[in-house]
Amino acid sequence: MVFLHGWGQNFLSFNKITEELKNDYQILGIDLPGFGMSDEPEYPLGLNDYVDTVEKILEHLSLKEPIIIAHSFGGRVAIRYSITRPTKVLILVSSAGIKRRSISLGLKIFCYKVLKRIYRIIARKKYFHLINHSGSDDYVQATPIMKQTMSHIISVDLRKDLRKIKIPTHLLWGVYDEATPYRDALLMHKLISHSQLHPFYRSGHFCYLTEGRKFINTLKRILSEDLYGNIQKHNGILFDSDERFDHHYPNQ
Repeated sequence: MVFLHGWGQNFLSFNKITEELKNDYQILGIDLPGFGMSDEPEYPLGLNDYVDTVEKILEHLSLKEPIIIAHSFGGRVAIRYSITRPTKVLILVSSAGIKRRSISLGLKIFCYKVLKRIYRIIARKKYFHLINHSGSDDYVQATPIMKQTMSHIISVDLRKDLRKIKIPTHLLWGVYDEATPYRDALLMHKLISHSQLHPFYRSGHFCYLTEGRKFINTLKRILSEDLYGNIQKHNGILFDSDERFDHHYPNQ
């Protein structure tokens, strides 16, 4: 069982989960390059570089057909890995991978690029302030190499990859997720032919922390292949029998 963390996180973020599973499964936690105990790369990486890193680690340890549990950015790596390398089960937790396009976002990017070019020539202080304080919190906090790495990663839209996934896939998602919105879960569920969607009604981006006990129970149920014991299935979306069906979803 391989755990892949999100951007800015590391394997330790899964501690409460792995403590519950370590007696029954062989667990491998990977700090992806640039995070946790792993060194920062010497040059900006792309998605395939991270996939190759995971593959080399698993080959070195002679681990074949892993169960992959991946959160957010780690989900990007897991999605691409699973369509090119043997994988037993794919469990995506609030996974990134859907590139959203909007007029407002496009306008912001355009303005940023224009100002960047102008300031680079006539106002060096403003130039450095712009590149160091623009973007998401993760981007602002990243080193120059990891900023470029992040730009490479988020430019990839994985919709075509999602359609190619042919293994059992589970989507565990907080309905109040703002980083990777619940609408992304619905789209991934639609694109992945062998997928089940497990909503977490009290969670945002970190359902495995916010609803830890439910998350662990859901994982155990998935891993034991006991999918139809105490759950009800509605169009591929799985609800615990004690969940109410009248939850109000955020606008998606």
